[in-house]
Amino acid sequence: MAKRQNESSTQGTFAQLYEVQEELSRRGVKPLGRPPKKIRRKPTTVHLAQSEHRNLSKLHMLLNEQFSINRSELVGVAIDVLAEVVEIAGDKLSDEAITSLESFKRAIYDVIKS
Repeated sequence: MAKRQNESSTQGTFAQLYEVQEELSRRGVKPLGRPPKKIRRKPTTVHLAQSEHRNLSKLHMLLNEQFSINRSELVGVAIDVLAEVVEIAGDKLSDEAITSLESFKRAIYDVIKS
C-alpha cells in the first residue's frame, strides 16, 4: 500500500503538469518551423500562357536577386498595380470600346504611356 502512495505522489496531477507547461511557454522559446508570413494568402490556381509564365519567371529571377520574393507575391503586386491603373483611368477606359482582352491590354498600355 505504501508503494502505491509513493507512485501516485511522484506522477503528479494534471494541474501540476499544466503549470509546468505554462512556465515553459512563458520562457519565450521560439516555435519550431517557418514563421508565418506577414500577409496570409489564399491558394488560387492561375493558368498562364507560355509567354506569361516566361515573363513571370524572368521577373521573379531579376527581383529575387535584389530581395527575397516569391511568385505569388509578384502576382499580388501585379493585381494591385492593375487595379490602381484601372481606377486612375476610370473614365478613359469606360469611354473606349473594350470588347476583348486584347482591346483591354491596348487601353491599359495607352493609359500607362500617357
